[in-house]
Amino acid sequence: MSLHLFWLPGPLLLGWLLSLPLHQWREALVAATAGSLLALLLVPAAAYAQVLTSLGEFSMVAMFAWALVRWQQQRPLLEGYRDLTLFLLMGCVLLPLCCAWWYALANGARISSVQDLRGLALGHAVSYLLVVPAVYNLGRCFRSPQRRQGWHLNAAALASVLLALLVLLWTVDWRDGVVTPLLSLAPVPILVWALIVFGVAGASVGMLLVAALGSVLGQYGLGPFGFWSPERNLLTAQTWTIGTGLALLFLGALSDQKMSSRIKLHRAYQRLGEVTGRMLVVQEEERTRIARDLHDDINQSLAAISIRMSALRHQLPDRERPIVTELQDQLLAVSNDIRSISHELHPSILRFTGLASALDAFCNKRNARGSLRLCCSIDCAPRLGEDSELSVFRIVQEALNNVDRHARASVADVRINVQGNDVVLRVDDDGVGMSSSGSTRAPGLGLISMEERARLLGGSLQVSQSPLGGTRIEVRFPVPGTRPQAAAAQ
Repeated sequence: MSLHLFWLPGPLLLGWLLSLPLHQWREALVAATAGSLLALLLVPAAAYAQVLTSLGEFSMVAMFAWALVRWQQQRPLLEGYRDLTLFLLMGCVLLPLCCAWWYALANGARISSVQDLRGLALGHAVSYLLVVPAVYNLGRCFRSPQRRQGWHLNAAALASVLLALLVLLWTVDWRDGVVTPLLSLAPVPILVWALIVFGVAGASVGMLLVAALGSVLGQYGLGPFGFWSPERNLLTAQTWTIGTGLALLFLGALSDQKMSSRIKLHRAYQRLGEVTGRMLVVQEEERTRIARDLHDDINQSLAAISIRMSALRHQLPDRERPIVTELQDQLLAVSNDIRSISHELHPSILRFTGLASALDAFCNKRNARGSLRLCCSIDCAPRLGEDSELSVFRIVQEALNNVDRHARASVADVRINVQGNDVVLRVDDDGVGMSSSGSTRAPGLGLISMEERARLLGGSLQVSQSPLGGTRIEVRFPVPGTRPQAAAAQ
């Protein structure tokens, strides 16, 4: 009987089924069956027994795949140690034994001894151990771009060079056999490197290539498994493959768990960013509504009250008119405060005149009513979109509110300029700065809001010490491809 190095149809189908959802299994089974029938049509004399063997194995593969999927439910197949152990027992022990038994029935005349049956079962076990993880993990990589982060052209070129060096090392005729242990250990660093760079899929494919190379070279008396008869060389290669493959699978399971955790954390951050972005949109809509109500309803009501008080003042005696005048002045002050709050809630000037004028007006109002002295400037900044300018304005507003509440500063400087392809916003103050323990405390809602607005701008926010002695808030985000136009507000 010819030596069984690898058996591909069943392992390829099992890996394919495990990579697909259940509702697509029918198409996969039909395609595999059609391929076997096509082989019968092309080579009818030699392929009949082989096709019969494949069809029976496909049936067993489908049953074992269904059992594995039912057991794992929504969990990845080769990620948990318990699921991995079940796959090894069912897919690499029970299924190869059943396939070898079926092969013996379909090809009874070609099975002459128990040793042949053992070699057949061992060949199937090695095939399922190598091919199924490679196909399954490659399918996961194609479905998830995060699992292909290390798949670069330079890394692939280096992998090809390492594989070529391994081929060169194993094809040298080491007749004395002294370096045999080193030859069998040579692929281990390459497989570990492939696991680190390419992930579990790269390590599985690498293990498949190394095992195939060692088995084929062993038949020609080369490599670490080429010192005895072809049968013994193949048995040695298969034993080494099973031991190394098992160790790599369990090591890959640990790596896969860490990768899945990073992917889940990244997706959680994405969902959190989306929720925060929607919350900011809702917040702006609510601010606009409140500002409109303050300006159109409450302020108009106060104006009507003031008109009624003017009419009342003319009807009162002269000695009582100062009281009404004083009430009118207080009412006017309240109206001005409401108008100022309305403009801060929804800066309509931002829409009509742009960011430079809006920040200039904002700084002038803050300078007029508080002890904090502001200096605002925009140097050579382009007109951004309405949403982007509103985000920048809100970042400045929140940063200055934090300076007012926490920094105990007397001077703050707001500057926006263009550096290369980025717009840079800096807010500096001369306050007390951040304490040494401040980095260990959770950020406040204001800082979280500024960070999220910077993310919506496509940039990032950094907090550092200011040259003025206090704190610097720096936001850097990219500008569209148009050349900035000069605009300044001082």
